[in-house]
Amino acid sequence: MRLQWVRHFGSDKEGVSFMDHELSPSLSAPFHAQLFSPDGNLKITLEQAHNGPLLYTVMNKGFRVLERSPLGLITDRYDFQQNIRIQGVEHNTITERYELVTGKQKSQSYEASELVLLASVDHHQIRIRFRAFQDGAAYRYELQGEGDIRIENETSGFHLPEDRMLNVWAQPFMRCYERTYDHAMPDDLRGGHFGFPLLVQSTEEQWLLLTEAAVDGGYGASHLAADEQDGRKLRISYAPDQETPIDAQLPLSTPWRVMIIGSLGDLVTSSVTTHLCPPPVLKDTSWIAPGRAAWSWYAEGDSCGDMGVQRQHVDFAAGMGWEYSVVDGGWEGVLDAPQLVDYAKERGVGIWLWTHYQGLSTEELREEKLRLWASWGAVGIKVDFFDSDNQETLQVYDAIAESAARHRLMVNFHGSTKPSGEHRTWPHVMTREGVYGAEYYRAQSEGPNAVHLCTLPFTRNVIGSMDYTPVTFSRKTNTTQGLQLALSILFESGIQHYADAISVFADHPGKPLLAAVPAVWDETRLLEGYPGRYVTIARRSGTEWFVASICAAGGRDARIALDFLEDHTAYQAVIYQEQAEPDEYRYRSVLPPIEIRTETCCSTDTITKRLKIYGGLSIHLTPL
Repeated sequence: MRLQWVRHFGSDKEGVSFMDHELSPSLSAPFHAQLFSPDGNLKITLEQAHNGPLLYTVMNKGFRVLERSPLGLITDRYDFQQNIRIQGVEHNTITERYELVTGKQKSQSYEASELVLLASVDHHQIRIRFRAFQDGAAYRYELQGEGDIRIENETSGFHLPEDRMLNVWAQPFMRCYERTYDHAMPDDLRGGHFGFPLLVQSTEEQWLLLTEAAVDGGYGASHLAADEQDGRKLRISYAPDQETPIDAQLPLSTPWRVMIIGSLGDLVTSSVTTHLCPPPVLKDTSWIAPGRAAWSWYAEGDSCGDMGVQRQHVDFAAGMGWEYSVVDGGWEGVLDAPQLVDYAKERGVGIWLWTHYQGLSTEELREEKLRLWASWGAVGIKVDFFDSDNQETLQVYDAIAESAARHRLMVNFHGSTKPSGEHRTWPHVMTREGVYGAEYYRAQSEGPNAVHLCTLPFTRNVIGSMDYTPVTFSRKTNTTQGLQLALSILFESGIQHYADAISVFADHPGKPLLAAVPAVWDETRLLEGYPGRYVTIARRSGTEWFVASICAAGGRDARIALDFLEDHTAYQAVIYQEQAEPDEYRYRSVLPPIEIRTETCCSTDTITKRLKIYGGLSIHLTPL
């Protein structure tokens, strides 16, 4: 990893002015500062009227992304909203290269501009650190001093533009984040609470995704609350079960408030959240490996204590080349787990073990169980049912991650909050749920529909690995088999649970693709898409490319330009697409006649295929 800082202090070249400047007839600002992204497209303006609050504005390519939005904290020591004294401004330039173990792109590099505002209230020192990237911006508060402090409220906000119509995709807040991202207008948001991320379209090519980064138990996670009168005014809100103020120690850095900005393609490929997280705490990551997993719970919920069924899943995983088999809830006290681990190890398969988070909620329980499971040879743990964003629960996340790392156990946080880039700091945290996923096909008459599936690549999966548990053919899904197969490529997760019964996968035409699709990527590109309607994504692993295209109502022609391929190289394209009419197989537990075609193509070609309503196709491209 390389991290370079270049620091400047308060020069006009950096866009800082301490002179009075008339911003508008109604607002005289004795303080005014600006920060530009390295490419000059994104501009953040900070301003303060005499004794007034601090406000910030965000522009991108001449378009207003956010109106004047509030900054502020209320603590038991001081109220950082009024009577703020500005003491100075620092400017830094940051360039960095680093590697991720898993995610949408392993090798990362970026350049960012930084502004640090030095301020005080009643002799209490506080810094606000802003960063501007080519694809977004972020800020956090850094409270100086020593001793205890209690954060009673954060008055930070995001004021969406008032001068144009906006499309918004917002998820009504739920502690486990297992709801749809609903298309709405700003007026529809009034008085509501919404989970991160929240997606906004303000022009054809101007998109904004709001989220947070570097969240831990030192502060707790947050969500958005919309103003009762104006849905364009969104404020930071703490967890509903955060019944007391946040208890912290000074000095304190809050989580980053993040704005990913640009085209839809910029959002899909953005890694701003990991850029903002601390480097890995682990020196040795050789034991951490992304992978695919057989998983019996979806098809047979009561099978996790059955040794015969678990051996069958291990055998199937080995035959498919999948790295893992996950033993879900119901195994403890029933299954001879050490015997299963040994059986799997002989076949080159690692075993993950499920547990309720309360079983690891104290240091004594964590050490007892994780030491034991690691001694058996288990490779990972699936920890479930957190269902809270409060500070106390986030501290349990931190403790589990730390303890699992010491015992060399990978982690899947299920029934969890959304990710915030922490897989950079804790590279053994392979994925999180925090999504309305395929498990709901077991419990509901319908479950996630194609509109939801066409929205997730632009919302939840942007900010981190997503344990959706894709690919189910044998249940009623209100989608097609082609769409379900494409989710193996479309959805990124460090450990990919494939949901259906192994007997279904064994005879399915898509089996070769499920054996080939990896769980970690060197590159990701959005080829075309619009939330809730359609999406086509290409992902690269080594020299091979995998393309997934799905759509919602109406069907469409997917036009897949192959200009991402290497020039002057011929590729074999194996294309998987359903041939059934849309209603013929949608509600039936039968295998569809998916057609597999092989073509030869190159970077100058375009593949055009007709997608059925709620349909999808998958393409595996290998250089000849």
